[in-house]
Amino acid sequence: MKKMRVGLIFGGRSAEHAVSLMSARAIWERLDRSKYEPFLLYVSRAGEWVLTENASFREEELKQAAGRSFLPWAAPLPGGCDGDIYFPVLHGPNGEDGRIQGLFELAGKPFVGAGSLAAQLAMDKVVAKMLFAQAGLRQAPFLYFRENLPEQVAELVEKKLGYPVFVKPSALGSSVGIRKAAGRGELLAAAELAFSYDAKIVVEKAVSMREIEVSVMGNEEILVSQPGELLPSREFYDYEDKYMEGKTQFRIPVQLPEAVAERVRKTVQKAYRALFLDGYARVDLFLENGSDEVLINEINAIPGFTAISMFPKLWEAQGIGFAELLDRLIAYGFERQRRRRDNVDEGLGR
Repeated sequence: MKKMRVGLIFGGRSAEHAVSLMSARAIWERLDRSKYEPFLLYVSRAGEWVLTENASFREEELKQAAGRSFLPWAAPLPGGCDGDIYFPVLHGPNGEDGRIQGLFELAGKPFVGAGSLAAQLAMDKVVAKMLFAQAGLRQAPFLYFRENLPEQVAELVEKKLGYPVFVKPSALGSSVGIRKAAGRGELLAAAELAFSYDAKIVVEKAVSMREIEVSVMGNEEILVSQPGELLPSREFYDYEDKYMEGKTQFRIPVQLPEAVAERVRKTVQKAYRALFLDGYARVDLFLENGSDEVLINEINAIPGFTAISMFPKLWEAQGIGFAELLDRLIAYGFERQRRRRDNVDEGLGR
């Protein structure tokens, strides 16, 4: 049987570049070589695309190949780049926000993960929260700001939310740029940091809660994993704890009362549909202490695939190993491409 050529695209121009390298390594090592012939497309922090055979996934080594870089929108793809399907593992802006997905859609190429619109909606926390609200999903109270006007930010937060709050860039992941603020000084410093990453920021009321994550995959029909719980070693699950210190503990799966588990499942399904997602995603929830109310936090359309990442760990707990998981995600990508092609043909009256 002919092996499928899978183009693994990783790196990228965002602050999550290093995380992408870790995720790509895990996928590269677990792709079944009896079925797939993977090849590597590295995107440098400067936006250079490099077809490389360097599987070290170390940035300094990958940068040495920059002289052989190309821009896929400005020139034909070099030999070796023609894949049967592409697997973007580009966390953050310019990779997870619909841009790379739109490039594949324009080229008519199948790819793994959400389509361009859904990816963009999931990446923008402000827009996602508005769509969650329209779908009737409960969330922690929040405000968003498009300008860093310290007095206005402080006055509105203090009037509408109170302290403590979390301050986040609107379109970034991996807990990059997130800070907790217990007073005006911390709020303004956190806002300045968040605005250094993004033109919009979200300020969210900190609630007393448990952090719950659920993995989802599928197109027309979706599969929802059992929930897992994060037990951060710090006050919240920040970048250092996620990818450097690794001290956070996980309950996988976490045992919840049947009624709560059912609310979690329904919230996850509704949130996934509210952003028009397909392929796969990780849904992050809050379980409010005392009331056990389920609050939607956010959805990650390209969740981490590192050795400690919740997305593959949750499926592994249900008997779906990493290699089988990749098989399913690739199959979903081909399935969506067939559906898109059929819809185009139908629209053209063929």
